[in-house]
Parts: sequence; structure tokens; C-alpha cells
Amino acid sequence: MRRPLAGLRVLLTALLLGGASQGAPPPKAAPPTQPQVTWLYQDRLASPWEDLTWAGAHAMSATVSGASGSHAISVTMGPWEALYFGHPGFDVSPDDTLVLKVNGGQDGANAAVRARVVIGSEQPVGVPLGPTCDGGAIPARKWTTCRVPLAKLLPEGRTRITGLWLQEDSGKTLPPLSFDDIGIEQGLRPVTVTLETPAVFLAPGATHAFRATVTNSKDTEVAWSVEPGNERGTISAAGVYTAPRKPGTYRVMARSKADPSQVVQASVVVSASPVVKGPPGQGGKWVSGYYTGWNADDYPPEKVDFGALTHILVGRVTPKADGTLSTKFDNDRGPEIARTMSKRAHAAGRKALIMVGGSGEHDGWVGAASDANRAKFVRSLLKAMDDFGYDGLDLDWEPVEKEDRPHLLALVKALREARPKMLLTFPLHWINTNFPTDADPWFAELATHFDQMNLMSYEMIGAWDGWKSWHTSALKGEQGLHPTSIASSLDLWVKAGIPKAKLGIGIPFYGLAWRHITGPYQPFTNWSDYVGGDNSFTYKKILRYSKQGKYQWDEKAQASYLTFAPDKLVEDGTVTWISYDSPQAIAAKGAFVKQEGYGGTIIWTINQGCTDPETGANPLLDAVRDAFLK
Repeated sequence: MRRPLAGLRVLLTALLLGGASQGAPPPKAAPPTQPQVTWLYQDRLASPWEDLTWAGAHAMSATVSGASGSHAISVTMGPWEALYFGHPGFDVSPDDTLVLKVNGGQDGANAAVRARVVIGSEQPVGVPLGPTCDGGAIPARKWTTCRVPLAKLLPEGRTRITGLWLQEDSGKTLPPLSFDDIGIEQGLRPVTVTLETPAVFLAPGATHAFRATVTNSKDTEVAWSVEPGNERGTISAAGVYTAPRKPGTYRVMARSKADPSQVVQASVVVSASPVVKGPPGQGGKWVSGYYTGWNADDYPPEKVDFGALTHILVGRVTPKADGTLSTKFDNDRGPEIARTMSKRAHAAGRKALIMVGGSGEHDGWVGAASDANRAKFVRSLLKAMDDFGYDGLDLDWEPVEKEDRPHLLALVKALREARPKMLLTFPLHWINTNFPTDADPWFAELATHFDQMNLMSYEMIGAWDGWKSWHTSALKGEQGLHPTSIASSLDLWVKAGIPKAKLGIGIPFYGLAWRHITGPYQPFTNWSDYVGGDNSFTYKKILRYSKQGKYQWDEKAQASYLTFAPDKLVEDGTVTWISYDSPQAIAAKGAFVKQEGYGGTIIWTINQGCTDPETGANPLLDAVRDAFLK
């Protein structure tokens, strides 16, 4: 918290002037004459900062002559040892300054000390402290003030720190040093404007009260406006918007009166028909759609059709080995998008979960769920849920090695104990029928703590030695040299002890493209046969290429694909066939889930099914709704 100095100055000014005359406006506060400082240490460590120091000897409440208060910090640093002050997450600016007082004591003149910030598991190199002090070095037997610009400590673009080091910098043991009055002095902060609701969906003539927040200015008022066109609705000076009768997409603008260059806008979709096309079906099946930040432009958050979903899984946050989280959601606007998605989901009566982890994050999972960091990690996960307004978590720990199992189970139990009613889902790997024991019964024990266990039944083929070409997500038909299918994988997981009602299947909204071979059931050449898949061969691209190809249906596999004649090869002029899930394949999967009594489906990713970002058209999502929710 920053100390409120301005109010005291107003009061003193009024007293000195004898007060304002009756009926006259109160005097304006004088501009601050001193920078505002958030203190880390003054006599004692300020909460929630904590002492994480590693050094041979230190005292946080030492009595040192000349200190500004009753106490100071005394420390004897060995080689590379440091005073370490930790924080859950402190927002700073490159314009801020680290300020502190230091006393070199009897023999500490010119002591080599380096100032460094901590950002999660990172410790940028920092700068020597001495040159930033009055006089250019740490003096002996007296106090001096040091001022370190945070621009010299922070990597570019990073403004949230989790700690501060004052570290011995020469590989030697230093004489006893003293530190006092450590804080962050606030530099110039630009005025910013944010909106509580950046995306709104209204019926014609309906109203919505917008709320704008202006930071870094005493003048918190904004000027409201609406664009474009004449029939765009109206907005009051208080931010209450009334939608026009004409459907369309409009922009509500909030402009800071303190700094008119600072303006923010909200998207308002006015629709004569409900944005949500219909409620989930009565069969109890779930449709859990992954929405990923890195391709949000392919399917804008305000266009997502929640009528085809029961759960939205918004990704992703990533676990850090120290038990913290990165909550960028893989997009520069990730946090804003995440909040929009949770609000839209709840407005539509759906559930919203945060996707945690994913491929490539194994090391982060292992460190975060360790005995040393698990409690901190649980707090980080629950805080993310609360900060972004979510109902639960999708725990994408990939892969789960045998040595990981105790820590994963302990993590899930800790989450359940902390918040028993939260939603928890988990993605399972598909099974090669040649290795049925990969469906380990241990996962049945894990499943008791989850609401959904969903099969990642996509990319169930590869140019592995001895394999024949096959479909990315075949429903049936596994055998011999193409030993994968959804039905066989689910059957093995059921035999391992996971109830059918907790098992869901996976549907890819992208395809796998191949060269050299012309369809399924053919020997691979090598990995050069593979052209692309996830994030490359979206349904939009597949539809475009389908005009040059021939649609095929494999009745045995219940799978669809496209083939291309030699004179009509696509992409780079080499693609001969694309395996993907068409509406026909999705209909077969929905019928299978209902007939066999499985729980539902996941989609990876609903972004890749959108064929027109302007309208939000998503034919595959329409097919899922028809197959699973009707």
C-alpha cells in the first residue's frame, strides 16, 4: 500500500488559510512535494514482505547508531550470500526507484554489494549498489542513501517482482553492514483507464451500466461516447448504455478527463436473437471446449457460442517450479480475455475452468507440486481462480511419470480439501492396444478426485516404425499396425477402473496433413510424410482445400478424410491427404457416447473450428451441439 500523503497536506493548507469561506469550493490539494514511497523496511519488515535471507548472520531488529528509527538490519554476508526479501507479487514500474540507507560499519567501506530483483524463478543480474549511493560507494561508520533506478534491475516488459536481493558481489566475506529505510519510490505513472466489462451482449433496447476505473490520477472521471453510426444507442454521463433497436456491433468509449489521450473501449453486440443458441441437453453429457489465448483472433471471445458448450476451459496458465503461476494466458490481452470468457460463461449458465499447464510444462509441474512448494502452489491456483472468476481447474500434467504420481495425487487432495466444491478435470492419454497395461489402475484412484477424465483422442497416429497410416481420431477399427481408436482406449480405461460416467472423448477441430501416401492403411515412408496439424490445419483451411479434394468416409473407422489428385495437391504442393473430424464424424462420436454411457467430450480447440471471426461461424461446434446436447 502507498501512504496517503496528499490528504494531510490538504488539511494543513486549510488550517493555515483559516479554512474556506462558506459556499466556496474547498481548496485544491497542492501537488506532492515529495515522492511517494512504499516501504519494505522501516524499523521492521512490512507485511506481506517476508525474510528469506541466506547469510551467516543477520538480525532484522538490530540497534545501530544513527538509524532513523529504533531498529535497523544488521548482516554479515559470506561469499555470494544475500539479504532476500520475498513478496507474493509486487507491481512496480521502470520509472520507480529502490531507495535505502546503508552503513558500512567499522570496516565496510567500499563493500561490494549488488542489488537484484527476483521475478518468480528468475534473478536478473542487477547492478552494484555502491555507485548508486551518495558519494559513489558504501562508506564506513556512517549512513548514506542509495537510489537504484528499477529500470536497471527489471528486464524489458517485466513489472511484477516477487523479491529483492542485496547480495555480496565479490566472492568474499564482508564486514558487518547495516541497512535501513528500504522502499520503492514511485516514479511518474501514466494515467490508465480500464473497463469492468470489456464485452457486453444485449437485446435491442436493453441497458448496461459500464464502470470505468482511472488510475494514477486524482481526477477519476471519464467522458463516455458510442461509435459508430447514428443508430448506435445512447450512453449517459454515468456510463449507462441503452442499446439501439438495430442489431449490430458497437463500441462504447471511455476517455480520461485527466489525460484525454487515454481511452479504452468495450465491444457491445446487439442481437435480436439470443447469443446463446440453446441450453445444454437433458442427457447429462458434457461438452468441454478448450479456448486458447494464442489463437484468440481466430475466434474472438465475444463470438464464442456457449449454446454448444457446457464447460469452457480457458488456457492457459503455466506452473512455475517455485509454486507460482504465469497468468498471461498466452496472449498480450490474456487476462482481459480470461475475465471476459468467465463472465460470458456464467451469464450463459455455463461453467468456466482454467487450463493449467499443457505440453512442455512438465518441469514446472514437478517443482510446483513438490512437498516444498505444494502449499504455495495450491494458494497460487486458488488465487488465479478467484482473480479471474472461475469455477475450477483443468490440470494438464503431461506426461505423468511414475515418480510424479504421489505429488500429483497429493496436489489434487490438497485442492479438494481447500475447496471441496471446485470443478476438477484431467486429460488422459490414448492407449496403444499393443500395450494395454499403459491404462494403469492408478489413474482410477486419481479419478475419484476429479469430475471429468477426458481422453486426448487426437493425433493417435504417427510415422513410427512399423505403423501404417491411420486417422487422427478414429472412433473404431483399431488393429495390428494401426493399433489406436477411441473405443479401444476407453474400453481399456474402464477395465482399469475408471467409471464410464467420468470418461469423455476428445474431438480435434484441426486435421493432420500428409504427403507421399494417399490415405489410410498404407506404410509410412518416414517422418517426412508429416506436413502439419495443430494450429496449422484448422477447419477453416480444411474447408478451403476441400474444394480441390475428394471427401472420403471410412465406415470401419467411423472417420473422415480428404484426398487430393496428383494435379491438385495443396498447401506446399505436396499434401496428398488430410485426416480430420467432419460433422459426420462428430455425429458418429455423439451417438457412440450416448449409446455406451460415457460422460461427454472435450474439444481441442474451439478456436480452430471458427471459419469466420467476423460472424463467429463455427460449423464443427454446431455439429457438436447437435450430436451431444440434443
